[in-house]
Amino acid sequence: MKFRLCEKLKYMLLGGLLTFAGFMFGNTNNRTEAQFGYETIDKLTVGELIVRKDIRVMDDGMAPRVHISWDRNGGRVITYGPKGVGVASLLVAEGNGVVTTQGSKEKTGASLMVNEGGGVLSLFAPDGKARVVLGIAEAEGIAYLVDKFGDARVLKP
Repeated sequence: MKFRLCEKLKYMLLGGLLTFAGFMFGNTNNRTEAQFGYETIDKLTVGELIVRKDIRVMDDGMAPRVHISWDRNGGRVITYGPKGVGVASLLVAEGNGVVTTQGSKEKTGASLMVNEGGGVLSLFAPDGKARVVLGIAEAEGIAYLVDKFGDARVLKP
């Protein structure tokens, strides 16, 4: 009985020494770093790219420049100006497409919308209200102007 106890103690001592040696060798390098942040690649060539989430293009200061996203309703491409303000966007949904432009105060400047019934081009004033609208409805062209009081004047062909 004593012989087996002594043998077991030897194995335990050997295992403890190996564990201690692994701990000491593992901690000799103090410069161990976990992966953190983003990796910068100067040039990347890809034959085929499949992305399951959004694509964002950022400048050196991490301000957005282009954002491509999609969901079950459709897709979007948004471009940004120097101050991170959305400048132009392209939205696509089932049966509809919209192209918009924005000014420096994030107000829509122009909008082009296309759907099954035709298309509409709208020009907006700085207050954000549509002032000139050209469109097609029920196979006929429509054009109207809106004055500063909100009264619409239909232009007849």
